[in-house]
Amino acid sequence: MKTFSLKKSLLSLILISAVSCSSVKTATVSGEITAIQSGKDGYTATIKNERNKMFLGTISIPNLNNPHLFKQATIGDTIVVKGEVWKMGTEKHIKVEEIIELKKKDSAEAKITGVIQSFERGKDGYTAKIKATNGLLYFAIISIPNLGSPEKYRLFKIGETANLFGELWKMDEENHLTVRKILD
Repeated sequence: MKTFSLKKSLLSLILISAVSCSSVKTATVSGEITAIQSGKDGYTATIKNERNKMFLGTISIPNLNNPHLFKQATIGDTIVVKGEVWKMGTEKHIKVEEIIELKKKDSAEAKITGVIQSFERGKDGYTAKIKATNGLLYFAIISIPNLGSPEKYRLFKIGETANLFGELWKMDEENHLTVRKILD
């Protein structure tokens, strides 16, 4: 009798779950990130689109079609993602399979040309200290995820001139560039 009751409860739970979730479809969602909840393999970002509709975007390394393209967002950034969209109750969800674009809130696009002074290797690339032709020092983050694919990645040598394009930002009065394109 207890086994039948347990099976009946389990079946009820499955049916409730199926009824509360509408059909799943693939879509692209874009908007501003208004909240972030950290998780084990990534995070859940609340994305507010241009019509003020909210989506809960699960952005995790295992869900991405290319795990090397994982990017960490912060509140205020704008993002364009693609993946499976569904509705659970009144909430809209997206299981992010691709991060198409992530634009940091406090960044501006820039092109810099300069000589590599030194570099420090990281997990997916390196940070190069560059003395630009304008005399300023920049810390350029050159990595496969930021460039979009391994084919676009390049390791510069100390003393070599680099032409780079990406998002310029400051941290502790230092100039940083998240490199999106290597121009030479």
